[in-house]
Amino acid sequence: MYDFEELDFYELLGVPRSASPDEIKRAYRREIARYHPDRYANADPADLEYARRRSQLLTEAYATLSDPATRSAYNLNRRRSTRATSPRPAPPPPPAQRDHQAELYQQARDHIDAGRYVQAIAVLRQLHQINPFYRDSAELLASAKAHLRARASAPRRSTLPGTRQRLILVAGTVVVLVIAGSALWWPGEQEAPRFVDAGQGMATVAPTIALSPAPVATMLAMPMQPLLPSPAPASPTIVPTQSSHEPSTTPMPTDIPPSPTTEGTLLLRDDSFIKGWASERRTSWSVGPRNGRYRITAEAQVGVIWSYRSVPADDVSLTVDVEVVDGEGGIILRFRDEQNYLIFTVAPQTGTFLLEQVRGGTATALAVGTRDDLRAADRRFRINARISDNQIRIVVNDQVAVETNVSSLPAASRYGLAVAARDTRAEAWFDNLEIRALP
Repeated sequence: MYDFEELDFYELLGVPRSASPDEIKRAYRREIARYHPDRYANADPADLEYARRRSQLLTEAYATLSDPATRSAYNLNRRRSTRATSPRPAPPPPPAQRDHQAELYQQARDHIDAGRYVQAIAVLRQLHQINPFYRDSAELLASAKAHLRARASAPRRSTLPGTRQRLILVAGTVVVLVIAGSALWWPGEQEAPRFVDAGQGMATVAPTIALSPAPVATMLAMPMQPLLPSPAPASPTIVPTQSSHEPSTTPMPTDIPPSPTTEGTLLLRDDSFIKGWASERRTSWSVGPRNGRYRITAEAQVGVIWSYRSVPADDVSLTVDVEVVDGEGGIILRFRDEQNYLIFTVAPQTGTFLLEQVRGGTATALAVGTRDDLRAADRRFRINARISDNQIRIVVNDQVAVETNVSSLPAASRYGLAVAARDTRAEAWFDNLEIRALP
């Protein structure tokens, strides 16, 4: 018998017996996200079974307590049971799965403190397979990679500690550089990306920001392998850095071109992004208006950063000017939540575009291609997306890039701006946004 099976339904959900239906619902969502078996797919069989059984009991508890009749019957039976039995002992310690995560985390910290960055990266990747949201493991991983790159590029020192010094003295400077370079550039296993609320909640009012991991993975999803070729990885930093390609100071065109982008009723037009848009700056990403445009940045391997707005229509035409300074930049289409949305991005460094659907936390490429005109020197593009029922048509610089049918579009009326930071840093500037309801 597992420890949590000794808990009653209120204790299992972590709510008082006087909890309201909304409090019970929020507690259930929190706990099921923590113990859903999909998060433990790569864990030990015993830990996976623990998560499976606990999620089953959480679902049973929610079904019982969310219905007034069954909740009253449950409360009555619990009172009778309490009078008939002696007080039960305090619940046992937390489950082994959480201890295992803490153990991996401590191992990584020990490796970093000792300067063993390659070992620290390996342990942190293992931790991310189990739980990509554990404490500050993502920041530790970025820091370890930054130190490893700095070590690889630094001049060789004459004195190094212990066995490592003897090995390097024997092998010579050339071997040192080869080993360090291999450790730095070997692609290895793709990290599980993250979805993190930016602090404004998941409210339906605009604006809302979320941070994901792309390759996209959500609270319950497995990591996705990169779908597009990427340039050589850039060094991750703690504070976002400037790209070698500075954003253009020349204003983008202010007139939205005529048909087909002007069809339908105007729902939203914005060329300043001052009102109704979020402005946030964190350690590895930022969003907000700047110099009359909207800017989104994300450090390497952070994933997808977006900011969206709600409009009163599902079938729309969205047009926006985008300047992609680094990585991938584009638009979010039909955003329902962090596990269900569409994203279209352009990567001028490789001349590629990608239409990707995230459904139930799993990412699928719907369309991917390469065009010479996407390698524009100024990296500036006009993107128009037309969404009608399940039909998607996307035009970049007056040329059709995607025309497809998506049978499982999320039912939502939220659209936004985004960057995708996979192996490299991402930065994009947006201007002249217009959203129209299709007739």
